[in-house]
Amino acid sequence: MDPLEMNKMLDQLAPREQIRPVMSRHSKPPVLVLDDRVVDAATRDIYVNGFQEEAQYQNLTPENLQHMFHQGLQLLDSARMINATHLALWKPSSFKLGNPVDFALDDNYDTFWQSDGGQPHQLDIMFSKRMDICVMALFFSMIADESYAPSLVKVYVGHSPSDVTLYKMLEVRNVNGWVALRFPDNRDDDQLLKCQFIRLLFPVNHENGKDTHLRGIRLYVPSNEPHQEIHEWAQTLPETSNMFQDAILR
Repeated sequence: MDPLEMNKMLDQLAPREQIRPVMSRHSKPPVLVLDDRVVDAATRDIYVNGFQEEAQYQNLTPENLQHMFHQGLQLLDSARMINATHLALWKPSSFKLGNPVDFALDDNYDTFWQSDGGQPHQLDIMFSKRMDICVMALFFSMIADESYAPSLVKVYVGHSPSDVTLYKMLEVRNVNGWVALRFPDNRDDDQLLKCQFIRLLFPVNHENGKDTHLRGIRLYVPSNEPHQEIHEWAQTLPETSNMFQDAILR
């Protein structure tokens, strides 16, 4: 058969404009680089506490970091999402006595989950049914946690531990504050992460640290209230950041 006729017949069976590329399960997952010192409009919505200036890092105190922790929670709660964190069963690969995983869920800056064992450390998050996750928020602090701060986080998702897929890797270069992860690259129609099981893997720490700290994590699902994009509440951050900087200068 003539190649032109063959292409014409194939185009009738499967029109080219209807064919979309399929991502292989074995393709390399995207890497999201996190550094809140790099001002970039494309990543503005990720940093709940806003971008940080070098002068702020030089003057950060435990009191300042605690303020940023609770400030971030208030901003997240103002985004008209439903906090589904406590609907899940949280199972860490290990924990140090006195630092259980519950301490990463208690909205307290001074408490944290600490692993206790060999790397990689692992945190499994299991729901009783499939959830529509719109935001995963994590609190990182290179200053507070130093060598306990993760430098790489692998995010796996699925319906059970037996079918998880590596969805994304987070390269945590420098962050002091809340990071709000959304999923625009997952589903074009609703940008939701539909899953029943999430696994966070912590293979590497800063400064070659062995055990990992996690001070805060939250999972949100959409609310039935009128939708409000995250960047709308992020618009309040310049004023809030200025207030925070003024507090440091005092």
